[in-house]
Amino acid sequence: MDSLPRMRSQARQARRSFPDPTGAAEAVCRSVLSTGWLDGARRVAATLADDGELDPAPVVAACRARGIGVYFPVMRDPDPLRFAPADADTPLVANRFGILEPDVNPATLVSAVDLDVALAPLVVFDDMGHRAGRGRGYYDRALAHLLGGPRPAQPLVVGLAYELQRVDEVPTHPGDVPMDAVVTEQRVRVFTSGLDASPGS
Repeated sequence: MDSLPRMRSQARQARRSFPDPTGAAEAVCRSVLSTGWLDGARRVAATLADDGELDPAPVVAACRARGIGVYFPVMRDPDPLRFAPADADTPLVANRFGILEPDVNPATLVSAVDLDVALAPLVVFDDMGHRAGRGRGYYDRALAHLLGGPRPAQPLVVGLAYELQRVDEVPTHPGDVPMDAVVTEQRVRVFTSGLDASPGS
């Protein structure tokens, strides 16, 4: 099995060269909407695409059109990752990693447990629901309350990715939080028993 650093490097390079990122993002959005997972949701976390990531922007727009609150991650070390409400006019600032995040009053931040759905970024994933991000562990620490408990729970953890980011096996550690599902431009994979991905579920 390839080492995780090698997997990450290959996946990041490949996704930066994806030939139709806009088409893929729109296909993923259609698939997410078809599952019904956003029905009844009040708070959905997404990200601002960076480093060739599949762009969640179409899903974000669909959420806002449905009156669903959209939240973006905010890093405030040493605190766990928290999430800021953001509309199209919310000012953004670069964090210490150069990633844009909302510039909002800290009192408006919420924890992951307050979210209904978390659209999680990733670099690689496998068919067991394991994901690897950039290696800093922010999402795993924020979602640690899901470890050992019944799933699905709050939030539903859905990875968004290109199909080319799938690997045979992601090396895991005890603190890694598996996804409930992952959606690519080609298909929807569901990992959590009892989670329905049929239209209107």
